[in-house]
Amino acid sequence: MSETREPPLTTPSKKELRNNVIRISWPAAVELTLASMITMVNMALVSSIGKEAVSAVGITNQPLMIPYVGIQAFCIGGMAIAARAIGTRDLTESKKACEQTMFLSLIFSFIFAFLMYFWGGDFILLMGATPDYYPMAELYMRYSAVGIVFQAVSSAVAAMLRSAGRTKPSMYFNIAANITNVLLCLLLINGYGPIPELGILGAAIAQLVAKAVGCIFALYILFASKDLPVWPSFTGIFKPDASIIKRICRVGTSAALEQIALRVGLILFTVFVIRLGTAEYAAHNIAGTLHSYVVNFGSAISAALVSLVGQNLGAKRPDIAKMYFNTAMKLCFIMSIFLVIPLLAIPHQIALLFTDETIVVENIVIALRILAAFAFQQIFQIAVSGGLRGGGDTKWPLISTMIGVLGMRMVLGYLFIIVFEWGIAGAWLCWNLDQSIRAVIIYFRYRGGKWQRIKV
Repeated sequence: MSETREPPLTTPSKKELRNNVIRISWPAAVELTLASMITMVNMALVSSIGKEAVSAVGITNQPLMIPYVGIQAFCIGGMAIAARAIGTRDLTESKKACEQTMFLSLIFSFIFAFLMYFWGGDFILLMGATPDYYPMAELYMRYSAVGIVFQAVSSAVAAMLRSAGRTKPSMYFNIAANITNVLLCLLLINGYGPIPELGILGAAIAQLVAKAVGCIFALYILFASKDLPVWPSFTGIFKPDASIIKRICRVGTSAALEQIALRVGLILFTVFVIRLGTAEYAAHNIAGTLHSYVVNFGSAISAALVSLVGQNLGAKRPDIAKMYFNTAMKLCFIMSIFLVIPLLAIPHQIALLFTDETIVVENIVIALRILAAFAFQQIFQIAVSGGLRGGGDTKWPLISTMIGVLGMRMVLGYLFIIVFEWGIAGAWLCWNLDQSIRAVIIYFRYRGGKWQRIKV
């Protein structure tokens, strides 16, 4: 029988609203920022092999995003159901949502790990990989394919913890994974002592081991913390529940379609950028790594809104959910001001941390200056979209992605890169215009208020 009781009706003060958003988002911000810093270190280490290695890792990461479409969709559906159940204090349902999210993520990840291991190289060729880096990309793909399963488990655990407002545990196991990654990259890419120089193979081994470490830590935290409202039973993970699975898939369908549109758009966009040349594509990948540093705050606020919006809608308090949205928007604006300062003040010095190849550095600087001009729109779009998804409204994030990525980015990408030949400036300008139109669409969806009445 479900454990239920009436939710509290107290309206939080402005200070409490702000503190609650910050309390949940800061561990996610630390986790994501550290992950970005470590990714930047790894990118710098890979860059030491050459621009071909950077291109190999970059092009491999694009098709690897495809399996995460389904995994993320399951996580979003599970989060929305779990957060609503926690809001009504229905702990039985929140635990079932956790179990079925993990079940779906495991099944899906095993299927795609198999497909990517054996046929991922063919996909890279279709994307336009050139002979100077294709062998490295194919090697990196095989190791990355195995890591899909480990990453799926970690993602499902993190999603369930966030639905309960518990962002610290996911911070811990992601920090463990990222530290493992950077340490192994330092040891294996260029060699150390008796350890031979493995180059791109070392980077591939490092990321696989790191994902396995993160998975082990995630499972330990989940099953050891028996006070969690999403604490599952081990056997429950392997017992499909048709009613919960149907609800997860119903909520997650729009999220899956959104991610498919996003990934297809990114892959097609990558094909445009590849045509600019290896140096430009390497610069694009390095700048993309730096891009995550800017949008991490939006992702952290998104993690807070998933929990706070979902739980308050479950508690029949849409007014409080709206107050959390407004608080989050103000925080997004304030932080965007601080985040863009280094992009405008020292872009050349930042680029030199990754490479000393003049043409690559020049292209990175161009990309970073354009990114600075559009930072707020990106942070806002990510944060508010997360809040809508937390409330079960996954349709309009899908619509915004269809218009922005498959519409504006593809059309403008073709015009700016292929027709006008604006180089990396054209690529990053259309990328950021895409984010801006999506921010506008998401804002008006929030203002419309229909997200308050969606059932999950």
